[in-house]
Amino acid sequence: MLPKFIQHMRKKHNLTQEYLASKIGVSRPTYIQIEQGEKDLTISAAKKLADIFGISFDDFLAGKEPRHKVILEKARADKRADSSLQIRVTQKNLDKFKQVLLYILEKVGSKPNVGETVLHKLLYFIDFDYYEKFEENLMGATYFKNHHGPTSVELGTILKDMQRNGEIEAVKSKYFNHLQKKISAD
Repeated sequence: MLPKFIQHMRKKHNLTQEYLASKIGVSRPTYIQIEQGEKDLTISAAKKLADIFGISFDDFLAGKEPRHKVILEKARADKRADSSLQIRVTQKNLDKFKQVLLYILEKVGSKPNVGETVLHKLLYFIDFDYYEKFEENLMGATYFKNHHGPTSVELGTILKDMQRNGEIEAVKSKYFNHLQKKISAD
């Protein structure tokens, strides 16, 4: 059943009905009717949903999730002409992570709104942008979803290590009545 599959994929990708309704150009009540099977989905809307869910149009219509292959590689490997999704896992480059962190702190670390939460987001966007352009990881960092935004798993450990070595200093300060942890390069 396509309506149940759409609902399953929406929940799996942690998307709201409002968001998907806006993406396919319908109102939220209309989208709810689509998920409940009370209203038919147009072909253009189905193609948009398949694209949002990151699956082929055929798999979307069949109501099946694609199988993912995990390919381990250190650098670019041979490109296989395969229609399935390939996930590349590279080695973590903690030295590059530290260099990028110090660069960020040099450029925006003194701004009042740049605390640890903003650092997580900046690192994520730098890593994501680099991967989008060059199809390989810059830092190889791991991120998880947090209600404040993407959060780097490695940042906490690296900050403690850099503090011990005297490379950075962490200070707690208030910003709009919220306590934030600011990092400054020594």
